[in-house]
Order: sequence, then C-alpha cells, then structure tokens
Amino acid sequence: MIWKLFDIRDQVAMITGGSSGIGLAIAETLTKAGAKVAIVNRDADVGRAVATKLVSLGGQAHAFPVDVGVKENVESVVEAIISHFGGIDILVNSAGINIRKKAIDFSLSDWQKILDINLTGTFAVCQAVGRHMISRRKGRIINISSVAALVGLPDRAPYCASKAGVSQLTKVLAVEWAAYGVTVNAIGPGFIKTPLIVDLLNDPSFQKKIEDTVPMQRVGETSDLQGIVLVLCSGAGAYITGQTIYIDGGMSL
Repeated sequence: MIWKLFDIRDQVAMITGGSSGIGLAIAETLTKAGAKVAIVNRDADVGRAVATKLVSLGGQAHAFPVDVGVKENVESVVEAIISHFGGIDILVNSAGINIRKKAIDFSLSDWQKILDINLTGTFAVCQAVGRHMISRRKGRIINISSVAALVGLPDRAPYCASKAGVSQLTKVLAVEWAAYGVTVNAIGPGFIKTPLIVDLLNDPSFQKKIEDTVPMQRVGETSDLQGIVLVLCSGAGAYITGQTIYIDGGMSL
C-alpha cells in the first residue's frame, strides 16, 4: 500500500519549541499520524497543557521543560526523553525567537540571544540527539530554517544570519550522518501565521508587502507545512537529505 510510505505510527518525535506556532502545529500533525510526541519548551506549565491537549487527540505525549540555549540542559532532556519513551526516531528543531530593529541599533546582547536560541540551540540539540540516532543507525531530523536564509529581510539581521546558519548546518550534518542512516533536512517557511508575526498581521502595509513579494499573495497557514513534514519524517523521504525546502508561496523565487 502506498500509504505505508508515510507511516510513522509509534515512532517517537522530539519537538523543540513544540508549545506554540510552527512547533505546535507539527506536534499536532505528528500526533494525528500516530507518533509519540515529546514537547520540549521553556515554560513547564504551557508544555504540560500542550501535552494534555495532544493526549486528548488520542496520542501519547509528554512535556519536558528546558532552555535549549544551555548545552547541559539539552543533554539532560535528551536522556530523559530516551528514558521515558525508549528512544528518539524523529527530531524537529522549532525553537526560535526574533527581535525586529534596524541592524545599526542591535545590541550585541540581542544579537547573541537570537543566535543562542536559533542556531547554537539547534546545533546542541542535533548533536545530542544525533549521537543517539547514529548509535541506532537510523533517524530523521528536521530543522526549521526560514525564507530569511535566502532573502535579506530588513530589521532582522541576526534572525536572517541565524537561519542561514541553520540551513548550512543542515547540509553539513546530512553529509556527516548519511552513512548512519540519519537524514537531516530543513524547512524554510515564508510568512506563516504564528505568534512571531502576530503584530504584522494587523498592519495594512504588511498585506501590501505580501501582495508585492509573494506570488501566491497570501500569508501561509501552519497547515501548509503538514505534508512536507510527513514526507521528511517517513519512509517517503528516505532518499532526501541536506535540503532546505522552502514553503513560502513562491517568495524565494
């Protein structure tokens, strides 16, 4: 049956930033597809509420509060997830932040804060989970990059730099880990309706920008990411690695 290509039932998925935005949408998608989901986020109460919601959908889920910007915490939470679920088959790195201001006005502390979460945190989680996947000689990793890895967006210098780094890191890990049966890919969303752009959605000039720069002339929905996530997590994506796949309505063309 062709549908078996997309079967991820009973696989364990670790999702950083899984309590909101794109991470939450992916957590719901993988839960509905039958995966067991580990929600990794900073706020313990919010994480538990999300896990409870996923269980109500008929899935298995557990929350693991952690700041992915601290390497020691990352290693501990990976061990905790393996102990709880028995292993990690899928990793989705969705934890990320953004601060918008002119490049000339950014403090180095704000620059470092964004890179610590978006890039260094992604590397630390990939490294900790990668060791586990390499030892099992299997695994699927999806990093959340952005169209900002390709397109220079004003007022987002550290964000663009961090996401370009995520896409390049994805390539390197894919090359190094391919021999162990571990695929490493990234998704590069364009403008997606999430808390990161909630303030922009009420700005009429933002709609004009979408019409001018996005061929499909609309802001994306988190549901637009579901299909590619299932492909990259499942047997359907077994021969795809090192790619950043842009889900952006044509913005990067």
